[in-house]
Amino acid sequence: MKTNLITTALLLSASAFVQAETKTELEPINVYSAYATPVNQDQTASSVTVLTEKDFAQRNATYVSDVLKTVPGVAMGISGGRGAATSLFLRGANSKHTAVIIDGIRVNPVDTNFNFGGLALSNIEQIEVLRGEQSALWGSDAMGGVVYITTKSGLYKDKEFNVDFDLGTGSHRTRDGSVTLSGQHHGLYYALHGDSHRTQGISARSERVFNYTSVSGGKSINVPATEKDGFHRDNVSMRLGFDDGKKGVDFLASHSSQTVHFDNSAEHERKFDDNTRTRETHYKLSGYFGNAEDLFVHKAAVSHVKMDADTAQASAIGKTEYDSKKLNTNYQLDINFDREGEVKQAVSVLADYQNTKYIASAYNFAEKKLTEKSVATEYRLFTESDHSLSVSGRYTDNSLFENAFTARLAGAYRLSQNLKAHASIGKAIHNPTFIDVYGWGNSTSWAANPNLKPEKSLGGELGLLVESNDKRHSLDTTLFARNVDNFLSAVPVRGSTAYRTINRDGKTKIKGVEVAYNGKFTEQLSGYANYTYTYIKSENDQYGSNYVRRPKHTGNLGLAYQITEKLGSDVNVSYVGKRLDSGDFKMPSYTLANFGVNYKVADSLTIYANLNNVFNKKYENIVGYGQDGRNVYVGLKGSF
Repeated sequence: MKTNLITTALLLSASAFVQAETKTELEPINVYSAYATPVNQDQTASSVTVLTEKDFAQRNATYVSDVLKTVPGVAMGISGGRGAATSLFLRGANSKHTAVIIDGIRVNPVDTNFNFGGLALSNIEQIEVLRGEQSALWGSDAMGGVVYITTKSGLYKDKEFNVDFDLGTGSHRTRDGSVTLSGQHHGLYYALHGDSHRTQGISARSERVFNYTSVSGGKSINVPATEKDGFHRDNVSMRLGFDDGKKGVDFLASHSSQTVHFDNSAEHERKFDDNTRTRETHYKLSGYFGNAEDLFVHKAAVSHVKMDADTAQASAIGKTEYDSKKLNTNYQLDINFDREGEVKQAVSVLADYQNTKYIASAYNFAEKKLTEKSVATEYRLFTESDHSLSVSGRYTDNSLFENAFTARLAGAYRLSQNLKAHASIGKAIHNPTFIDVYGWGNSTSWAANPNLKPEKSLGGELGLLVESNDKRHSLDTTLFARNVDNFLSAVPVRGSTAYRTINRDGKTKIKGVEVAYNGKFTEQLSGYANYTYTYIKSENDQYGSNYVRRPKHTGNLGLAYQITEKLGSDVNVSYVGKRLDSGDFKMPSYTLANFGVNYKVADSLTIYANLNNVFNKKYENIVGYGQDGRNVYVGLKGSF
């Protein structure tokens, strides 16, 4: 596949779709991550991709990671089949540089990056991927961007009682099932959800031998594996609330339990059942008083996240366990001082308190603590002519790392009906994790480094959006760049098998371009395409060029066609370019194609089938870890 194929096709089509015009415009979508208050997606000045349940279906997605990897700027690191540890790299940033927010709850762990493996789509209504420095609004974890997930609430149902279900089965004895009961009456709403996922899986370690060469000329050593590594996850949630548009209260509770099996090494895969069991519980109580038509709007929330995990593996580390608790309280005051006329202006003032406690066997169960106290403010301006400007800043008092001030400036200017320019610049920070600072596994796996400094970045973007008159076609081209001081990298400890986190000397420079197209060609045919180029270079390569799992070139292409009133189909193609992995091994590019069909048996009942990896591509996403070949998934979903 030519790496510039998607880009060339998009540029050649730009002038054609500007003139496209039909009677029906697309439905507006609200974005919750880009500003302190929800804003229509068309008004945002930052690069943000919004994915809904319709997109999940058209992209053959069962898990959150399935749909995230189709987003511009995103690269995934996947260590095996379904449910395996999965990390996200956004615009060349580290996997720990993306804040993950679920229903307003910050769920990033304090010890490492967020693991997307096993996180199912069955109870998710919308996903936003906000790119660029976002620490001014979302704090330390958002140096590279934000993934904001909204679950189903029942608020927007038109009946008092609804049942939604989805049952599926596929290759490797995969079985999935979910059911949601929801509804609303005069502003009172509820949603009760449960889902379960099981699979025998494939071997986490590759069943084939792939040969790689490192930057220094070394050769990879790989032993084929045969053991199946299964996965299962169960999840339940409850949401109750009241919302009349002027005031509201919302209570959310959820609990999940999952077990993922893996191979610590292919040589010893049958000698020991390596596995990790994780349990996670979320609580949140929130409320608001006032709306955009009022001068003052008050918002407050308190949330609690509890996670515990037990890992058993055949290694020098042996059995490990940890327990973490994160309490967050926040208050926000919106002042809508200019609510009428051509220009609308507002200011938000936020106060945030977060306390994290962490107990692990690696530290002899001694409690580690982190307390963060923040104040932030944001100014917003929107005009009827589709211009916008926002300025935000945050000051954080940190009990473990240095106090920090972060800021962001973003704006958009409507040049014409078909052209809109957008730009932003931000200063962001990322604090080391507990494992970076305290180590893990009694220094046999990850050595401590108490002298680490927070990473600091200054970055921005400049883009041009081209749209058709009816908004049914859009082409957004965005240049992005960031300079990072104290970039954190993992390096081997001399004379040991362990690794250690260090701060790189000098600046790490990241730059690139994203091209994203979305279009609705007819009432029956729609599509999307995107291409991302990312370049990373350090001023000082004393620790090598180990910016792993971040390809220079990625691309995605998808079409959805409604063949008849009842029969639909979709095809999706993904390209991942050459990249480095652990040990500086050079990994080849690969292209995957997926195909799906769906048939509406009745108005509220649909059968669907997906053929994934159509051409049975043999590849690895991470050195030594297997990926599924051609596989089938069929399901039945409906509502009443």
